[in-house]
Amino acid sequence: MNDDENGSSFFETLVSEAVGPFFVEIADAPDIVVDVPPSDAVAELDLVTSVTAQLDILVGEDVADQILDHFDTLPASALTDLVDDIREHFGILVAPDIGWTELIGEIDKYGVDIERDLMNIPNAPRLYDWIRDHRNTPWNLLTRMLTRMPEGGWYLAAIGSDLDRAQKQLAMEADGEISSPSRRPSLVGWTSEREKQTEIVETLRRVEHGIWAASPKFKGKGGRPPKNLLRPLTARARAEELRTFADHDEIGAQVLGSRYKPILA
Repeated sequence: MNDDENGSSFFETLVSEAVGPFFVEIADAPDIVVDVPPSDAVAELDLVTSVTAQLDILVGEDVADQILDHFDTLPASALTDLVDDIREHFGILVAPDIGWTELIGEIDKYGVDIERDLMNIPNAPRLYDWIRDHRNTPWNLLTRMLTRMPEGGWYLAAIGSDLDRAQKQLAMEADGEISSPSRRPSLVGWTSEREKQTEIVETLRRVEHGIWAASPKFKGKGGRPPKNLLRPLTARARAEELRTFADHDEIGAQVLGSRYKPILA
């Protein structure tokens, strides 16, 4: 978690800079000041549903007691509206699909890097927008953007350098909770120019291998020629592969009958 000099998490600092505290207006009494809720308090919103429990989390029990004393004679809907107003003010009214715990953890840990990348994406919202204009900039938009951050950018560099994150991913892959990442490059950004560059690299590798293999030092034992580099897997290539497997299964079943174990089970 990235804490500033005052001990606040990045998310708390972000909210404080974007909107500041919330003021509860009380008739014939000074306003009650509600400070920015800490990150761990926001994460607890995943676990509670009652209005009073949310109020305790958002403002602390002492301030919650002050507010409840003044709202005791008002309809229950008034307290519900107040809690919604507090949550909307701090940009936490509508939870993301992944939940507050995961989102706040991601922002606290990589917020600086996310902010830097967003500044370099044309017309992208800023992190302040998710606080100040919460209804029109839902948190789900940010979670989708995090899966598409710029290649070579700050965020991908940060998570790629995070050993703890990598160890957790390996454990989840071993348990079958997530699939291993593909070794093939993505179709996104794979242009004809990139294909030509890949072919040039492959040619240079073969030339280099040929030179070394012809050297008297190795006496023709320069090893096998380098294989072509992996390309993105297209739907057409996958369909052709499946058709080949289907033909193989058909022939195998005809020859071996029930003893044959099909590839496409």
